[in-house]
Amino acid sequence: MTTQLEEKFTIEFKEEGMIIKIGEGQHLFFSPIEALMLLDILKAEEAKLKTLAAKKSPLPR
Repeated sequence: MTTQLEEKFTIEFKEEGMIIKIGEGQHLFFSPIEALMLLDILKAEEAKLKTLAAKKSPLPR
């Protein structure tokens, strides 16, 4: 059985901030301060996110 991982989004960093491109014409823009706030939130939730990702991963454990 072969599992293919597909790129779902791209992240770009520019002087103006961070852009997450989701699809054609779809994107999220974060100013540098907003991006740092998001980073803090993700760090605080890292353990929970790892547990959730492990449960949903298509890769064998």
